[in-house]
Amino acid sequence: MSKDISLMIDDVKFNFRVGCIMVYENYVILEKGLKAKYYVIPGGRVKTLEDTKSALLRELEEEMHIDFKNKDIKLHHIIENFFTIDGTKYHEPYFIYKMKLDDSDEIVKRRKEKLINYDSQGNWYEFIDIQKLDGVNILPVELKKIITS
Repeated sequence: MSKDISLMIDDVKFNFRVGCIMVYENYVILEKGLKAKYYVIPGGRVKTLEDTKSALLRELEEEMHIDFKNKDIKLHHIIENFFTIDGTKYHEPYFIYKMKLDDSDEIVKRRKEKLINYDSQGNWYEFIDIQKLDGVNILPVELKKIITS
């Protein structure tokens, strides 16, 4: 069985992550949690022997209960993310994909509902106006520029 690529190396937690910039008209879908003071893009960890696109599709299916396999999803950026949470240092290679949504997509049809993350209790998704991202705390911070590029 494959496992998430997430391991401690000395005092650093190494995670291999994938995320998706999901754009609908002038909106981007971002994820927020009850305890979090910031938003992230949908995604998660890559498993051993799993390519990044397959990991993204698996994570979106697990978290949103929607199959995006027939969508045009393209690798958009790769960044290295370094941060500290509760005294633990993190190092994350982060593969960022981009997908354009339209009115036929299930998540767009459900946009007026509370869009929960089925894999992370207390997390949900929001359609955020791209023109108003300056007032939104998104991590990693490079994502704002990447989303608007």
